[in-house]
Amino acid sequence: MIKAFLPFLSIVLIASSSMAQSNFDEGMRWYSQRESGASGLKAKPEHINKAIPFFIKAIIDGGETELQAAIYLMRSYIYKARFTQESNSDKRKTFQLAKEVGDKLVPKYPLSTELRFEYLSCLGQWGEVLGVFRAAKEGVVDKVKTQMEALIRLDPEFRNGVGERALAVLNLRVPKIPFILSWPDKKKSLRMTTNVINKYPNDIGNNFYHAEALVENGQKDQAISYLQRALSMQPADEYLLEDRYLHMEAKQMLERLQER
Repeated sequence: MIKAFLPFLSIVLIASSSMAQSNFDEGMRWYSQRESGASGLKAKPEHINKAIPFFIKAIIDGGETELQAAIYLMRSYIYKARFTQESNSDKRKTFQLAKEVGDKLVPKYPLSTELRFEYLSCLGQWGEVLGVFRAAKEGVVDKVKTQMEALIRLDPEFRNGVGERALAVLNLRVPKIPFILSWPDKKKSLRMTTNVINKYPNDIGNNFYHAEALVENGQKDQAISYLQRALSMQPADEYLLEDRYLHMEAKQMLERLQER
C-alpha cells in the first residue's frame, strides 16, 4: 500500500510545483507591464491588479517559487498603493495586505534581503499613511527600525547601501516624542547619508536623501549640488516611477532652496 502511495505523492508534488511556477510566471508577465500607459507618477491599475492574484496563487501552491512570489506580491501591493491609488484609506488597506505577507513569510525566510527590504518598505509607507504619531504609538516606527537594522546586518551593501540610507531617513524624518521615541537623531542621519553617498555616489536616492539630511542640519548650500546631481541622472527602467518620484521631490526641494 505504501509503495503504491509514494508514486502518487510524487506526482501530486510535481503537479503542485509546476502549477506554482506557472502562476508565478503569469504574475511576472503582468508585473512586467505595470508601467504600460503610465503618465507622470500615475500608472494604470489593470496590469498590477492582474499580477497580484497569480502571485497569491503561487504562494498558496508553495514550492520553490514561494519566496520569489512573496517578494513580487509585496512589490505589487506597494506599487499599487503608491502609483495607482489616491485615497489614504485605500493606500492603508493595500499596505496592510503587503504587511501581512511580510509578517508571515519574513520569519520563514530570515536570510532573504529582498523579502526583508520589501517588508520594511511596506511598513514604512504604511506608517507614513497612518501618521507619525499614531505609527510611533502603535510601535510601527520601532518595528521599521528593527527591520532596517536587520537588513544592514544581513548585507550592509545591499542595493547601494539602501539599509543604512533608510535608517538615516527614519532618524531624519521621525521626531523625538517624549515617552515614546527617544532615538531619532538628525546629526546621526547626516553621518549615515555621508557614508552612503561616499560609497555610492551614482544613485538618485542617495543624492536626494543626503541633500535632505544636509538641509535639516543647516547646510543648505551644500545640498544644492547633490540635488542637481540627482536630477541629472536618468530614472532606471526597473524603477521608472519610483525614480520619477525622487526627481519630483528633488526638483521641489531645489526650487525652495533657490528661492531663499
